Amino acid sequence: MIVGVDLSFIRPDHTNGGTETCIKNLIRGWMINKKLENFIFFIHEDIHKDYKILFPECHFICYRLRGSHKVRTTWFQTFMLPILVKRYKIDVLYYPTYTSGYYFKIGVPVVINPHDIQYKFYPEYFPFLKRWYLNFGYSHSMKRADRIIAISNYVKDSLQKFYGDQCGDKIQIVYDPVDFDKKQSFKPKGISLPYILSVSSVQKHKNMITLVRAFERIHGKIPHRLVIAGCKGNGMEKIQEYLKEKNISDKILFTDYIKSEELDWLYENCSLYVTTSLYEGFGMTPVEAMGRGKPTISSKSTSLPEVTHNKAFYYEPAEDDLVLSEVMLEVIEKGVNHNDVKDLIDCYDKSIISAQLYNVFEELL
Repeated sequence: MIVGVDLSFIRPDHTNGGTETCIKNLIRGWMINKKLENFIFFIHEDIHKDYKILFPECHFICYRLRGSHKVRTTWFQTFMLPILVKRYKIDVLYYPTYTSGYYFKIGVPVVINPHDIQYKFYPEYFPFLKRWYLNFGYSHSMKRADRIIAISNYVKDSLQKFYGDQCGDKIQIVYDPVDFDKKQSFKPKGISLPYILSVSSVQKHKNMITLVRAFERIHGKIPHRLVIAGCKGNGMEKIQEYLKEKNISDKILFTDYIKSEELDWLYENCSLYVTTSLYEGFGMTPVEAMGRGKPTISSKSTSLPEVTHNKAFYYEPAEDDLVLSEVMLEVIEKGVNHNDVKDLIDCYDKSIISAQLYNVFEELL
């Protein structure tokens, strides 16, 4: 069996968030399971060099296309990929996202992984044409797919709610893989101990403003700084206004995008991890923190209690910074860790999840 994996969704600046982390962990899992020889990865030349360094064992097929990322991805998936599928005798084609182009016929079983449908829950963050484009793309991809991967029960229920006709009985739950292995890490610039960590893009639905407000309430009582690691987004303007008003910019560090080795160091050395997200299809970062034994506070939004196995410290409502500040202070003062997380680690282990997805490919044949 030869599985083709479409990596055209990966942006040149690697700002795909959890979706890109997921495919990296899957590749590592297939390596452990000695299945890598059964995969061919289609990748744009802009990111081929980066991935060749990360995964020299992979069989990459590099293509060239000019233009914006979205345009060239759609062109590649619609016109080039069907030809490459025949040329390289692909048996199953895997799209790690909902985007699969607008091909007429592909000739092999197709598996897609939509991850989430955020735009259905927060339409106000998307212009009308963007919502129309997303809805058309999701609908087309799920209608054409032979198997649809849901990364949580929450996502499965959401897909059935909004795209039940297109999904039918094609949905299968396979959680995201998480890499808990300790690797060589190095300290990012500007970091000092102790600190509270949150790994998240600063998008409005990530609700970082609640974390910033909660931290402002307690920063005079603790020696910690707040470190937010992730790309800036549409929630940054409101935070900057608040920081200027409260004059606490020196207490909070936004790292923007950082290398995985730096991120590993931040996880390993933080005193507390916090996620305030209002919407997650899976929510990998609190699982990563808990797997490292770090005390983790989470909102109870969407999939988060499910994927953390109800073993994190929770607060609600998700936008109540007073309640969050009280939980943060309590957890810091008690100095507690998550000790009983073996089932969490076993559940999301990259080799196990990669094997589960590989079984999906085999079953389609």
